[in-house]
Amino acid sequence: METSVNYAASLLAAAEELPFLRELVALFALSAALTYLSHRFKLVPIVGFLFAGVLAGPYALGIVTDREFIANTAEIGVILLLFTIGVEFSLEKLARIRRYIIVGGGFQVGLTLGIVAAVLVVLGVDWRAAVFTASLVALSSTAIVLKLLSDRGITDTPAGQITLGVLIFQDLMVVPLVLFMPILGAAGGSAVDIGLALLESILIVTLVLVLARRTVPWLLDRVADARSPELFLLTVVVICFGIAWLTNLGGVSLALGAFLAGLVVSGSRFREHAVGEIIPLRTIFNALFFVSIGMLLDIRAVLAQPLLLLAVALSALLLKFTVTGAGVLLLRYPVAIAVPVALYLAQIGEFSLILHQVGNGFGLSPAGLGAAGDQAFLAVAVLLMMATPFVVQLEPRLRGMISRARPESAAAEQAGVRKLTDHVIIGGFGLAGRQIQRLLHDFGIPHLIVDMNPVSVLEAEAAGLPVIYGDLSQTHILHQAGIERARLVVAAVNDPTVLARVVHRAKLANPAVEIIVRTPYVMDVEGLHEAGAHVVVSEEVESALRLVEKVLFACGIHAEEAERQVARIRAEIEGI
Repeated sequence: METSVNYAASLLAAAEELPFLRELVALFALSAALTYLSHRFKLVPIVGFLFAGVLAGPYALGIVTDREFIANTAEIGVILLLFTIGVEFSLEKLARIRRYIIVGGGFQVGLTLGIVAAVLVVLGVDWRAAVFTASLVALSSTAIVLKLLSDRGITDTPAGQITLGVLIFQDLMVVPLVLFMPILGAAGGSAVDIGLALLESILIVTLVLVLARRTVPWLLDRVADARSPELFLLTVVVICFGIAWLTNLGGVSLALGAFLAGLVVSGSRFREHAVGEIIPLRTIFNALFFVSIGMLLDIRAVLAQPLLLLAVALSALLLKFTVTGAGVLLLRYPVAIAVPVALYLAQIGEFSLILHQVGNGFGLSPAGLGAAGDQAFLAVAVLLMMATPFVVQLEPRLRGMISRARPESAAAEQAGVRKLTDHVIIGGFGLAGRQIQRLLHDFGIPHLIVDMNPVSVLEAEAAGLPVIYGDLSQTHILHQAGIERARLVVAAVNDPTVLARVVHRAKLANPAVEIIVRTPYVMDVEGLHEAGAHVVVSEEVESALRLVEKVLFACGIHAEEAERQVARIRAEIEGI
């Protein structure tokens, strides 16, 4: 009994020696609870992390009051986030969308930087603070936007690919911007000083990269031979913090050092292994950083001047929306593609928060306003990040307004739509849509293509196919496609929310029309049936059944028995 009491006393003493442990437990518990609520309300987890930080911080519930702990937590989060980005860096990926990156991303970042900096200088802000502030505004949230694109299944659409290209350019710009922070801050001086500081940083970075590229592959080879996942993960973490520490000794920021460490690992043949080991920790990385950012936000500062902060947030949103949309138009894409891209990229992102942390270390603050500028920036950034999931929901309405203003009726006349009757409307001219169109043509069945991808539309027009550029989920596009006279609508688009609108509005326009849709996920099948679809084909189900069939054949099961089992499984799934 006495031993148990002594053991309990020793545990309590240990807990007192680690005062931050209580705060850390409370922090992650609150993060988990708010992330659950975010999931229930279909928000990205980052919103939950930010809310958790705001509530737990010293300006709200006061669960965490140690400012040094908050600062260190944010710094660790920065290191881990940039290391993860560095590991996932892929030259092959960049090459495929290089035009979007260079033209779209360069235009967006460059013009935003120029406009914001020029306005602030005119208002009397020092040029260093103006450039620093403009850098914060120029970047968007990679984490939030990629999550939204993935959830909506539109990453591979033109809008998704352009958005990805701009985000990659922004992520790449973080590296030179981080390198430029000491030059803008207290370390800045004359042109000679700036040049020498830049040259010194480049030499240090080059030296670290050369040594690391010679050492890291050899080290990872030895570690991989041990065939121990734990050892490999620990080694990767040591590389991350070790290279960041070494570069920091030479005056380069920890954030840049972490990115370089990830870049070194990404160039080795163990890149995929490293990514696989790090992915399970990514949620903690994100939570660690975003919670710490939320803790820095002073609610009192927000409540003291809510209208001013709201006006600044709306100004930033409108500026980025306009500049990004103009960049997409520069790529010669239509307005209907520019609108969703601009909406997705209209917020201020996590790398802006990273730059803000780095810049603070060199005496920089937004608009040169010191602590007041810091709080105003954090409030605006957090507000815009939280609002992003709701802002992008405006996309269908804006696209509809723009579509109604476009002269599609003339294109519809040229396609001979008014002459079509008892025809098939094909929504989406991807792989599935092309095969369907080819078969309908071979059998002499009248049909019409509707697609939002301008490249696909141009290809269809060049082939002499009847096609309309537009969103099939919009009622006026359905009418232009002759929905009243159609026998069948086939929708093969990737976004389940768009599919639901297509089904609902097509049934309203023509209750007799038959509707067949393809959806990526089985979870959407029931809802699409309820909306009025006659047949719903789930890629998830069909690929699973195809896999089951192949496995049974490979195991020597008779073809008839294999087909019977596949039919049974299909019935079970469709009965769910």
